[in-house]
Amino acid sequence: MAQSTTKRYCIVGAGAGGLSCARHAADTGAHVTVFEQTASVGGTWVYTDETGHDRYGLPVHSSMYRNLRTNIPKQTMGYWDSELVSDRTYPGQEEVLSWLEGYAEQHRLSRWIKFEHQVIRIVPLFGEGASRRWEVIVRDLRENRCETLQFDFVMVCNGHYSCPKVPEYPGRDAFVGIQIHSHDYRCADRFEDQDVLLVGAGYSASDIAIATAKVARSLTVSHHDPNKVNFGNLPTLVTKPTISKITPTGVEFVDGTAITCSVIIYCTGYRFTYPFLSVDCGITVEDNHVTPLYKHVININHPSMALIGVPFYCCPTQMMDLQARFCIQYFTGSRLLPSRSDMLADTEADLEERKRRGLPKKWMHKLVDDMQFKYYEDLARTAGIVPLAPTVEKMFTECMRRRMLDVQNYRDDEFEVVGEN
Repeated sequence: MAQSTTKRYCIVGAGAGGLSCARHAADTGAHVTVFEQTASVGGTWVYTDETGHDRYGLPVHSSMYRNLRTNIPKQTMGYWDSELVSDRTYPGQEEVLSWLEGYAEQHRLSRWIKFEHQVIRIVPLFGEGASRRWEVIVRDLRENRCETLQFDFVMVCNGHYSCPKVPEYPGRDAFVGIQIHSHDYRCADRFEDQDVLLVGAGYSASDIAIATAKVARSLTVSHHDPNKVNFGNLPTLVTKPTISKITPTGVEFVDGTAITCSVIIYCTGYRFTYPFLSVDCGITVEDNHVTPLYKHVININHPSMALIGVPFYCCPTQMMDLQARFCIQYFTGSRLLPSRSDMLADTEADLEERKRRGLPKKWMHKLVDDMQFKYYEDLARTAGIVPLAPTVEKMFTECMRRRMLDVQNYRDDEFEVVGEN
């Protein structure tokens, strides 16, 4: 379906979300420009040994570590019309990246992508509602030259695994050993014969704990719920509750116990950040709660802007593709957005439900329990687009159940789709 007038789309990032947005926007006949800060597609799925800052002095984007395998089955990855093919149910990082590269090649997306271009500032210009235009200032990193461009729509796909969040524990600055965030973890070899404390119990924490336990002299995992993850038989691993204080040579915990350690690895999550959005964009972020977003994706203050990939604890590639298709329906005029007041009311109802469930502010975009697949169904129904296959929910649910029972070995499971439902 070509648009009567060629519209211009600015897409920030060429990861899984950006590639999907570029493909669906280009399919409408629009002019698409994707600004990618690095030299390749793939976003968080690109592995690099680099940590800290890159050759342009910018923070290294990727948090990818060696030998990573997906934490959800391949059948729940992919896009609705692009399967991630692998001999294993849980593919490795290289396979996911290869799939994304193949998708970009299949849809000839490289013609739209400006690599090594940093988005400096996005500012709303004239127009009302979905007719609002945008000024985008970008820097060509190779030439060190800035350019100012205008677009009809902006789709922000900058990812949320590049700005580490480290808790402010008393005494942290006095610790004499090594302190890193999982963002800068690449492999466990450097921690051989060390006494390691790992803070957190999420996906990356579990992977890093299992790898580190094989080489470290000792490994302690600290979390407010020490029994959250069943690590099974890891003889060097012990679990502890929350940290109360860090000393120069170790850590004290809230239960009164203490350990000596030489390394602290913080697997404590990331901050949602959009440093290139001007205040006039009308987006605020507080404790990872991004507002105001209709259906967690469209900027209610300026609905010709979308922020892709904000919800988490999900099937990320499937969700971002669904969000991209959802937004395109409204950006092309195939569907009309509700009034501002109705969008705000819809958003408020979602917030109230989360508060009723006792979720903290930092989880206002977390798709807990039944929220994930209700969200997908809502997006598809509201925009009149193809929904996700029913098997996605079933596989995700079983995967999470198995992970809680045996985090070391759940990726050995093999799933097969034997019917549409």
